[in-house]
Amino acid sequence: MIKNIAFFSLTALVLGFSACKKDTATQQELITKVIVHLQGSNGFNEEFAWSDPDGGDISNAVVDDIIIPAGTTDITCHIHVLDESKSPTEDLTSEIEGEGDVHLLVYKISGTAVSMIDYNDTDGNGKPLGLDTKWTAGTGTGSVNIVLHHQPVTKDDLNNPGGEIDFDVTFPVSIQ
Repeated sequence: MIKNIAFFSLTALVLGFSACKKDTATQQELITKVIVHLQGSNGFNEEFAWSDPDGGDISNAVVDDIIIPAGTTDITCHIHVLDESKSPTEDLTSEIEGEGDVHLLVYKISGTAVSMIDYNDTDGNGKPLGLDTKWTAGTGTGSVNIVLHHQPVTKDDLNNPGGEIDFDVTFPVSIQ
């Protein structure tokens, strides 16, 4: 009887320790800034930012208007993700890229300023990642919503990938 109690106590102790182990590979980071870096024809090379300096109350967030010169073609976009609450600032972009199989950026276009966004990068499984994209400019005004999904359920349905949302930002866009 004492052997059984000792065995069950030891088993419970081992299970208790393993249950408390923190999975640092999927730990969410604080995201205080998202930079959209656009480059295109005619020497177009600009960065536009969404910033939430306090990292909590998004009502304090500041977002730049994306202005693309009329006639700009071959627009490439690279997303930079930062945590400016740390000193020095922590660039989370390479971490997102390195853990590409558990991250997905999804783009939603409204209006007429951007007519199409194509993915230019993939994760280790050949599925979309979205840090690097190609934009096709349209005319007029609109917006681009960018959502970073952490541990998406699927990368085959970009309209509903599921998972946790690390950030959800919308940039106003105009062609001038």
